[in-house]
Amino acid sequence: MIRPCGLWWVRTLTISLRLGCVVAVAVSESPAVDLKQLLSAIYLEKVPTNPEEYDREMAIKPIDVEACNQPSAMPTEASLSERSASTTMNPEPIVSRPPPFYLRLAYFLSLWSFKAFFGLSLSSGRIFSRRRKGLLQPEVKTYDIRPDLKNRILRPQNSKGQKLPLYLDVHGGGWAVADPETDDEFCSFLVQNFNIIVVSISYHKSPRYKFPHAVEDVVAIARAVMDDKCLNIDRNKVVLGGFSAGANLAFAAAQMDGLCGHLSGLVGSYPALDLTESQAQKLSRRPQNSPSDILAPSVNFLDWGYVPQGTDRRNPLLSPQFANPKHLPSHVYLIGAEYDMLCYEAQQMAESLTKFSHMDCERTSIPTLPDGDGWRQGGIRWECARGRHHAFTHIRKHGEKEKERLRFCHEMYNRVGTWLQEDVWARCNAGS
Repeated sequence: MIRPCGLWWVRTLTISLRLGCVVAVAVSESPAVDLKQLLSAIYLEKVPTNPEEYDREMAIKPIDVEACNQPSAMPTEASLSERSASTTMNPEPIVSRPPPFYLRLAYFLSLWSFKAFFGLSLSSGRIFSRRRKGLLQPEVKTYDIRPDLKNRILRPQNSKGQKLPLYLDVHGGGWAVADPETDDEFCSFLVQNFNIIVVSISYHKSPRYKFPHAVEDVVAIARAVMDDKCLNIDRNKVVLGGFSAGANLAFAAAQMDGLCGHLSGLVGSYPALDLTESQAQKLSRRPQNSPSDILAPSVNFLDWGYVPQGTDRRNPLLSPQFANPKHLPSHVYLIGAEYDMLCYEAQQMAESLTKFSHMDCERTSIPTLPDGDGWRQGGIRWECARGRHHAFTHIRKHGEKEKERLRFCHEMYNRVGTWLQEDVWARCNAGS
């Protein structure tokens, strides 16, 4: 779990390195730079990412997606790389300009310092803190398709010989940090309370591995898990989900050959679904008088580390907001955090999915949520976690606040698990 002290270290080192970057640029032989503007740009992460400022000449034409309802087969590396869905609603590509040199330098230093201290905080927390009581001990397994990636398998006790549903989890971390162990609490909860197999998937991190490498990793390992005869999986009951950047990867991977048409549901918790918008646009949609957004200091350098220059940001594998709904499962559960800059795009995704195939279904509230905090329509569910920030499921607090956080998260996890059993997989039983 992420600890507040670890986040403080990250912020401290990041600010220090940014200040060092300012000094380095100021004394370099580069053309004169207004230091006041430079400080503002680096500290506030203001990059020319307005849609009106995109360099249209660098546009990459999207590639059409082929029909995806084909028999299950392990996709080749070539097919994974070439597959990028197009959208008829927004055909014109968006390619952002490369940031100036001083910002690239600032992003490089910020990202690597973020990775270093996040990793240090995570490791020290695991060494010096007791593992929470009640969490299952997973089996760590690698697959030949990605032998360097360690995945965590959790399954119910005494489940051998019984075919069970499968939930594939993709952890968050801005595509750059964290590992499958960070989701142990969520994964253990699903296994213990809903009698399913959960596999937390690993993937290669940015900036060394940029888009679409992580998407390809998720698809390849998900297929390997589904084909793993040792797990005794009910392949008609497979759901893919993730947190934050992991949800972005889950929604991207669900569109790909090998997974498209073979998933019964998708779950996204505070997902990044639209990478065409600037940070300023996202922040402007938060509620008035909201506390500061914890993503704001890092979102631009994380984006820079993951998205290669020249990439069409409307590519649905990068921005699943633009995915063709035909390439996604008919059951989708989206969860946003009220104070998160990503909340609006998650809600918009839920709305757009209902317009595709659930317009004739009545929209109703979710019984266990206060009025206005969520709804369900057909196979689509939307839930807003009121008063919560991004990564509220993973950032620990202290004392009574931590007890309240755990209670809130467990109630949310229970709603997800109940939805899987009573809606998604119950329909699979009815159709079989």
